[in-house]
Amino acid sequence: MGSREKMSAYVEKRDALDAAKADNNACRQRIRQLLDEDSFVELDSLVEARGLSFGFTREPVAGDGVVTGYGTIDGRLVYVAAQDPDVYGGSIGHMHAEKICKAVELACTAQVPFIGLYETGGARIEEGVVGLEGLGHLLASLEAASGEIPLIAAVFGPCAGGAAYVAALSDFVLMSEENSGLFMNGPMVISGIENKEIDPKVIGGAAVHSKETGLAALVASDNAAMIGELKMLLGYLPDSADGFIYPQDTDDDPNRTDAELDDIAADLDQGYDMRQVIRSVTDTGSFLELSPDFANGMICGMARLDGTTVAVIANGEQRLDKKMSEKAVQMIRLCERFRLPILTFTDAEGFVIGLEAEKGGLLMAGASLMRAMLNSSVPRIGLIVGKATGTAYLTMSSKSCGTDMVYAWPTAEIAITNADTAAHIIYRKEIAASEDPANARNEFVDRYAQEIASADVAAKLGHVDEVIKPSASRPRLISALNMLTFAE
Repeated sequence: MGSREKMSAYVEKRDALDAAKADNNACRQRIRQLLDEDSFVELDSLVEARGLSFGFTREPVAGDGVVTGYGTIDGRLVYVAAQDPDVYGGSIGHMHAEKICKAVELACTAQVPFIGLYETGGARIEEGVVGLEGLGHLLASLEAASGEIPLIAAVFGPCAGGAAYVAALSDFVLMSEENSGLFMNGPMVISGIENKEIDPKVIGGAAVHSKETGLAALVASDNAAMIGELKMLLGYLPDSADGFIYPQDTDDDPNRTDAELDDIAADLDQGYDMRQVIRSVTDTGSFLELSPDFANGMICGMARLDGTTVAVIANGEQRLDKKMSEKAVQMIRLCERFRLPILTFTDAEGFVIGLEAEKGGLLMAGASLMRAMLNSSVPRIGLIVGKATGTAYLTMSSKSCGTDMVYAWPTAEIAITNADTAAHIIYRKEIAASEDPANARNEFVDRYAQEIASADVAAKLGHVDEVIKPSASRPRLISALNMLTFAE
């Protein structure tokens, strides 16, 4: 075949492939919705399956059921892999997996995020050990990339077994209520074991992983909305583990104060919403809560302070439990990977009290949280809003456990135990001997709160850097963040 014939054959083949790509199938439609217009450059479009075959042979398809390449999102370079459910259910064969591996490795080389758009029937059975090793190589590639670049998984359909690991090994998992599913064992397997039909959504749908396991960081109503959330999330992430080079521009005044915070502090005993405090302090509209329905007594997310992305870890309930601790640990590890400063908001009396909690691993979870905080090397700023008692104080806000700067509202109480319990233990004889024990108890509680547990006492001892007016929290935190990040 001469050069002219070779060119003619290439053009004919490429036209056929381009025509196939022009089809508005789900896979390519998702890529177009995600990336900037005309920015996508495809890689390995001609790769076909190879390997073992047992019992039957599938017709090879160009691309082998996954589209990989690179493009931009709001001008930022990213690498993408999108599984094609129209090609053998998006099943993962050896070459399919190798294509994704290559995209992950190229993203590491370029030091830019990798985004996986997943929908797969699982590993390709007929490829046997070859396909299994391909999947193993993919999982190893993702683990090697973890901590180097952001790994984001958007789950568009069912993913089971090792294929679900591909998503679960990512830094962030996004799911839609529409038809996302992540399962260790597929619905058919579980239904067979349980001897009854079970809705796949009950096994591993978005509700399961947003409320019960915490695997899903963000959940959208449908696939289109999930892509929108993915783009929004990317705006909070640096390109690599080196962190952000420059903060984003913001129209929010760094010196803005909020008198409503003074009102919240004055009525703290009546109850309040910690999320409202977070939203007031951070740049307007910037607080993005992650896994909000999982262990929601621990508030974790990302926000911006004068354009700088920070992680937020805050107590939404007075007592921490095992799941709350585990949620915070995951957030701390994420911050370590991407050099995100941590901002903690503390109002906690300690850890939950009860037999089931103790037998359920509370001590180990609390110790893991403490270890994560102690090993954290990113800038940490603590704001004590209300109670900071015992190990909850040590974990969330103490200088001895790594918090660089600690601020407290006048309403803060810092002690080994709450004032009521402390007064009963220390002054029980005086209370019992009093003519009016109830009134005496109240007086001793107030005395302990003022002489031992007050924010002023902690500040005098140097454990709190400053007791601040609540309305001035934002400018004080921004100043501290600027100082700490400059020092790095």
